[in-house]
Amino acid sequence: MTPRRKWNTFKVSLRDFFFSEDEDGIQSDLRRRRDFIQNITNNAIYVRGENNTVVRQDGQGDRYIVTQIMSLLSKHIIPGAAHDSSARDPPPRCHPDTRVKLVDRITAWFEGQAPLELLLWITGPAGVGKSAVVQTFAEHLVKCGQLGASVFISRPNKRDNPHGVFITIAYQLATRIEAYRNYIVERLGLDPELLNGDLQAQFTTFIVEPFAVKHLGAGGKRWGILLDGLDELRGTDAQCEIIHLVGAFMKEHSNVPLVWIIASRPESHISNTFEDDELRISYWSEYIPIDSTEACEDVERFLRSNFKTVRKKFRHCVSSDWPSNTDFLKLTAAASGLFIYAEVVMQFIRDSGHADPVSRFEVLLSVIDRSNAIPSQENPFVHLDALYHEILSSMPPTVWPTTKRLLGVAIYGGQAILGWRNNYLRQNVLTLRGTSILFGISRNAVYASLDKLRSTLKIPDWKVAHKKPLTFLHASFADYLKDSKRAGGFHVGSEGTTQGMMSRLLEIWNKCSGDDIGTVEAVWHQYCLDLTHESPSRGIEEFYIKLFHDSGPTESPAYTLLWKMNMRKLCYFLNVGDLMYLAHSIKRIPADPRYVGFLRKVQLKDLVFGHLDWNEMSPAYAHYGKKGKLSGKTWVIHRPRSSAELTTFVSDLLSLQERSPELRAFILGGIPKERVVVFQRPLNEKPVIQADFMYYVIPYPE
Repeated sequence: MTPRRKWNTFKVSLRDFFFSEDEDGIQSDLRRRRDFIQNITNNAIYVRGENNTVVRQDGQGDRYIVTQIMSLLSKHIIPGAAHDSSARDPPPRCHPDTRVKLVDRITAWFEGQAPLELLLWITGPAGVGKSAVVQTFAEHLVKCGQLGASVFISRPNKRDNPHGVFITIAYQLATRIEAYRNYIVERLGLDPELLNGDLQAQFTTFIVEPFAVKHLGAGGKRWGILLDGLDELRGTDAQCEIIHLVGAFMKEHSNVPLVWIIASRPESHISNTFEDDELRISYWSEYIPIDSTEACEDVERFLRSNFKTVRKKFRHCVSSDWPSNTDFLKLTAAASGLFIYAEVVMQFIRDSGHADPVSRFEVLLSVIDRSNAIPSQENPFVHLDALYHEILSSMPPTVWPTTKRLLGVAIYGGQAILGWRNNYLRQNVLTLRGTSILFGISRNAVYASLDKLRSTLKIPDWKVAHKKPLTFLHASFADYLKDSKRAGGFHVGSEGTTQGMMSRLLEIWNKCSGDDIGTVEAVWHQYCLDLTHESPSRGIEEFYIKLFHDSGPTESPAYTLLWKMNMRKLCYFLNVGDLMYLAHSIKRIPADPRYVGFLRKVQLKDLVFGHLDWNEMSPAYAHYGKKGKLSGKTWVIHRPRSSAELTTFVSDLLSLQERSPELRAFILGGIPKERVVVFQRPLNEKPVIQADFMYYVIPYPE
């Protein structure tokens, strides 16, 4: 592997420090999507066939184009949000013989609801089992062949991007309804930029046009669209907008074959939106209270069934009459109809790491006694919080800093700005192994710090830890950790987590960027191996390489670390795109005292170029032109590859100084001897687009 490829992350990720994703970046992304579709459709000629299908004239059918369009669509969904996704395994579902009346009411509504009630809002406090109800009903619809789409949103598990909600629904509908799939193929084949629309535009494209304008499925069976955890979606405005879009649509088009179920906590902004005069009569609501008679009876059934399972599993150490009726009633009173408490309790008791359910139950009873409080409407989680505190307190104090760091990444990692390849890096660094590499935590330390939390977390095995993140079994644990009043000393804040992640990226790359360019990747690889003490498989090797190329320095509160970056070495690895972006976009950096000592604006006449060395210093410039006599125009990079070429290069720079002495330039770098100068010169009198400039990045030690 060439040194240039070894360092592609170190040089391109610096872009995000110099400029944010702007209109140019968005347009570039859209062009790539359009080119992707054109590459598909240019391979054959398509004509309109029967039933509005798209057919290839070359006789191969439309399977190829359908596959490619569905693949494009799948790249914009919320991963792991479907009811049967492995990311949610095991999903919360109603225990047998619980929530029977509630599920029956929902089923009756779905099968015979009035035309004005095609939207159901399932609401109630956290922990009452809303997701389990929605999951159970989703599985019922699957058996009936009527599930259109299911989206289970989870903020702590990073399934909370509002931009992906309607795209996820569209993708699932397309997998189940052939006519809808044909519609999607046609629309995205003509305009793939539809995927980049806002919520209203997406709703119009993926819901209104096919079902209200083209009347797909009219007169046929109903399809259920289930949206769980709306309150966990990123941004309250997006939450309210989705309610408005769905509610107004169903009120105006009551004959469409779609039935919507939205589940959420009764947050004030959500309740107010549902109570809007325009929506009030177009939906039905089902409130699930905490301590209703039905809920308490269901929780009791759940607990009895689970204790029966525990007695079978641990029959060698548990008597048949355990627990006593007195202790059982004490537990059901503490649960007070709260399903999440009952679930965490049973996970705590049957924890295989302890293999002693009797003593675990005794600990639980002592926690209930110590809390000496009764759950109320104002404080429904008093016993749940006491249990979470007990679980966290069982950890050795020495491992808590590591645990807190891992929990922080699991909760807030999606908020960190991680270089110009942010989205690519996030999916790698937020895996359990990726996080361990980021913070330099060994494999043993990772599992030691999480061992006491198995009743609250889903901890991936190390063999798949490079693919899977640390996830929460229920959002209530993340809610507890985020609330300083509830968690106290176990509070996990966002600011320290995101700043810590960005600072660590800088620390790692500064550690890897030694004097010898050729050793950078070797240092990184050894750094990874030292954390695991194992011979990595091919898949792990590829993970290390991907993480290496996708990560790198980024804008961070740790500005002093940026000053340690070797800007001269960065210059050596720049390609044409980096030259263009650095030179073209650096002028956008605002006047900011944080950049004092790192960035300095000068004029071309102030620069001296007698220090350059073609071998080690490697100056470069880029422009839009021809690579060869037979090639068309493209972006081309030039670097002096001999002393003679360097002499010509410097001569051209001196001529440019004479012609344009006041041309603006920027000197970058905190280390004087490792600095570079960046500038662009116009190629015509009225430069407008990037092709109208020549871009320079030149080592400039001082």
